[in-house]
Amino acid sequence: MKRVFFYLSIMLCCQMASFGQSHPTDTLFTINNIPFSSQEFKELYQANHQLSIEEALNLYILFQVKLAEAKRLRIDTLPEVKHELQISRDVALNSFLYPTVVTEEKIQEAFNRIQYFLKARHILVKISKLDNDTLVAYQKAQEVYQDLLQGKSFKKTARKNSDDQSVKENNGELGYFTAFDMEYRFESAAYKLKVGEFSKPVRTQFGYHIIQILEKIPNPGKVKIRHILLEYQPENESEIKQKIDSLYTILVEGADFAQLARNYSEDKRSAPSGGILPWFGLFETHPKIEKTAFQLKEIGEISKPVKTNFGYHILQLTDKKNYSSLDDCREEIQRLIASDSRSKLSTEELIAKIKKDYQFKENRELLSNFYSILDYAYADLWEPLFTIDGKKYTQEDFANYLSQQASKDIYENFIEYINRIYDNFSNNSILAFYKNQLLESNTDLINLIQNYENRVLVLGITKQKVWLPAKQNNKGLMEFYQNQINRYNYNVDFESIKQEVTSDYKMYLKEVWEDQLRNNYKIEISQSTLNKIVQQQND
Repeated sequence: MKRVFFYLSIMLCCQMASFGQSHPTDTLFTINNIPFSSQEFKELYQANHQLSIEEALNLYILFQVKLAEAKRLRIDTLPEVKHELQISRDVALNSFLYPTVVTEEKIQEAFNRIQYFLKARHILVKISKLDNDTLVAYQKAQEVYQDLLQGKSFKKTARKNSDDQSVKENNGELGYFTAFDMEYRFESAAYKLKVGEFSKPVRTQFGYHIIQILEKIPNPGKVKIRHILLEYQPENESEIKQKIDSLYTILVEGADFAQLARNYSEDKRSAPSGGILPWFGLFETHPKIEKTAFQLKEIGEISKPVKTNFGYHILQLTDKKNYSSLDDCREEIQRLIASDSRSKLSTEELIAKIKKDYQFKENRELLSNFYSILDYAYADLWEPLFTIDGKKYTQEDFANYLSQQASKDIYENFIEYINRIYDNFSNNSILAFYKNQLLESNTDLINLIQNYENRVLVLGITKQKVWLPAKQNNKGLMEFYQNQINRYNYNVDFESIKQEVTSDYKMYLKEVWEDQLRNNYKIEISQSTLNKIVQQQND
């Protein structure tokens, strides 16, 4: 397990900009005479020194050999690997385009919202995956919104128009939620409404929503409890009731709750920890458990037995937290924001920042040449519609972009259509410009992309050499089974242990392949450099 952990650490932490280094200052090893510096290995080992330094180095070298083999065999030309490489580049690039930023404004906003639970219902208009133009969905959402403004029943309108598949059962009701339970744009729209009000169409990843608030209640916070559970059947309920009452009496007299939970609770998940359950708030567990838990006021207070469909419970309050003071919950809110989309710049905010940082200048009046098909056909299109950092984007550039677009509403409102396509063109151009700036000048991003790509290549060649043969080579699998049959139970058929045999076969193929790599690649370790690292670790 430690070897697996360290190997995963290599996959996660390698920051090499290329295979090997041209002029390392302190060569630790060479692969086919290509030198590798000791610096990266030392950093990796210091962060994860669960193995001996020799074992760790062997794994590190093995990773580099697999990477070299992947490049030699041009694994990156395989369609599935190309796809994974593009995904990895996009992930790395997006981490720089949309960095996590936790502002005081967002903290205060979340704190204000988390004071309350909202009960809401919605009408959802989905955006077809086959239609890149969201206008159709938006127009339908606007029509539904106008119907509501004219007094039509929200419930009936939801049942008629909502694309939420559960609408027939719940009339669009979503239950209760608080901050961080919903997508940020949905949450923001909901918390701006008063009870009974409904929103304009709100765009999320799921489509356009019209939201109505049904109820707003205070958030009492969260509690952490221990419990003892005794399950019962109809035929023995009275006996179990007597037993739970007896345990309650013992607890009231001062018995150790955790020890009794370990000895008697039939909740197999929580009993070993003394009955401890995870933190929970309103609407997160059984209503009776929730009601009883929130009635406990003092830490250590014990409830009377509570009956649910799971059995009889006794609860003990071990901790509680509320959201009445920002100082008390600031760290929790910061963590929640950091893991939520609200900590990222929106695309609109990013574009606005790029415009400001790179001297964006626009000549939007020149767009009038495109408002008439005749003007568009005969106009001189050399003038720039906008510039960014001095780079010109001309009317001709936009004309080429426009010629590649297709939309069903092109003849409905031509000027509106041109404006919308231009906004897409300018936004896409600005983002492409900024991405190129990052890819050309940001060393950290370049290294991160290379790191991600190295991982994809190593995983790709491992899949080709180990995973797929183990899965697809049935003849090889059966030969392995016959040769290793003494390892398995003679009294069971092959199909019942096929998964175990396949796993062993995969490990066998991996070991054979790794031995071949070690034989095919010339690996030389600098013992003097390794001794220095060992000495530094011991000091």
